[in-house]
Amino acid sequence: MEITLQEPDLQAALANPLVEALMEQTSDGCVVIDAETRRIVALNRRARELLGAADLDVIGHECKGTLNSTVCTESCPLTDQVEGVGPGDVAGELELVYHGSTGNLAVHARTRMILVRAPDGRPLAGIELFEDITSERIVEDQLVRRRALHGIIGRSDAMQSVYNLIEQVAPYELPVLVTGESGVGKERIADALQWCSDRRDGPYVKVNCAALNASLIESELFGHLRGAFTGAARDRSGKFEEADGGTILLDEVGELPLNLQAKLLRVIQQGEVQRVGEDRSRHVDVRVLAATNRDIEDDVQAGHFREDLYYRLAGVRVHAPPLRERLSDIPLLATHFLDRFCAEAESRGRPKPHNGLSSDAEHALMVRDWRGNVRELENVLRLAWIRCPAGARIQPEHLETPGFRKPAAAPVSLAELEQQAIERAMERASGNVSAAARLLGIDRTTLWRKMKKASV
Repeated sequence: MEITLQEPDLQAALANPLVEALMEQTSDGCVVIDAETRRIVALNRRARELLGAADLDVIGHECKGTLNSTVCTESCPLTDQVEGVGPGDVAGELELVYHGSTGNLAVHARTRMILVRAPDGRPLAGIELFEDITSERIVEDQLVRRRALHGIIGRSDAMQSVYNLIEQVAPYELPVLVTGESGVGKERIADALQWCSDRRDGPYVKVNCAALNASLIESELFGHLRGAFTGAARDRSGKFEEADGGTILLDEVGELPLNLQAKLLRVIQQGEVQRVGEDRSRHVDVRVLAATNRDIEDDVQAGHFREDLYYRLAGVRVHAPPLRERLSDIPLLATHFLDRFCAEAESRGRPKPHNGLSSDAEHALMVRDWRGNVRELENVLRLAWIRCPAGARIQPEHLETPGFRKPAAAPVSLAELEQQAIERAMERASGNVSAAARLLGIDRTTLWRKMKKASV
């Protein structure tokens, strides 16, 4: 939208009582910016409130420092309006976040820019009008968090299916086997299952089966009596007894040795454990959740995992999709991690705000293969946040670490490679076939034949 003044005097126009009244009566924030200097000429009371500038003299200050919006580092809405380009829609609306001069604000706004021209068409100023929609975004964020389901982050269809399955099976006492690659968040899914169940207020014991001492694993899980083995100086309850009345998570359950798999099967089937060195069984009321990154079916076929235990554990199977199958979740995950890093830093008295990802950085994350899944994404973003200046946007160079694997180039056929080599040789030899043949290490006749075949 544009306005052309009858006189080339901006200050006189702003001093008009009607203009002053309109600026103060509108519910939108209103900032008038000089088109040449990009300095603030005027702003209304609402803009001062929203920008935290009620007690500050910001007239004459650069708009970038006072507004500090999410696009200021990459483009300028006023410049876009003057040049007739920009990321806004047909109506010229943008959704921005204003951080204010201190950088501590987060005002979500729906913004419009009105260009003011002199009678000769020369741009005089931009009037930036913005409506506060922070409350709307808070409601939307709450809806997203509810869909996120107890710490699991993601809005993709793949994750919605996981959420639905968790909510369906959590209230029942069935064992659940969570599968997926390393780093996909299997423990998070198990946490959500426990949190959504009727046992959420009971004990929740987590056991990393891969980290247990092979000689003591039975004692760790089922307990022991004093004197049952060397070093057993007192009676001790196991993890299953600790989880009585609640839930136990057997992480990396595929690492359990076969002799213990039979005892685990007994716990699931009969609800009984027997301490090492004890003759009697003890009843336990425990819901069993298990997780593994192994291909359990292959282990069953190979005889490394009991088939009957597998079917008991997999009463319900929840598969955590790898990150490469839900790339659309990366921006949401990135925001979650960056916000968490900032909160952790602030709690330690070393605040370091972030301004999100640039579009190029976001693209760089979207094309990565993510073999380490969400855990790898978290590590990459943590280092990028550390390297990025406070309050700035993360750029692709902040992501370029020794472990960053750029997407592999598409395979090139031998014929294509040969043609490229011939073209480079001919270019270096200035079109001299004999010289090009010498560069390639072949005779002139062979080169002619290859050139004719490739139509070089």
